[in-house]
Amino acid sequence: MHEESPSAAYPMVRLLVARGKGLSFLLCALVLLGCLGAGLWSGQLWLMPVGIVASAVLLGLLLSYIEVLRIIADTLIPKY
Repeated sequence: MHEESPSAAYPMVRLLVARGKGLSFLLCALVLLGCLGAGLWSGQLWLMPVGIVASAVLLGLLLSYIEVLRIIADTLIPKY
């Protein structure tokens, strides 16, 4: 069996802990721009406020997920 060193364990968790906040804002900005663009392109103006609300809710969910992930990483992943 292959044992991973603690520094190489859980690469996705480490990425999300390090860059999660920026990735959350980027993803929400893409959703917002996509909804605004789709609303303007198709003429369905109701997509614009829906996109604003959806991106705000998504941002809140993603930031809370990153916060919980940081707590889990701090308590469970060894630091040596």
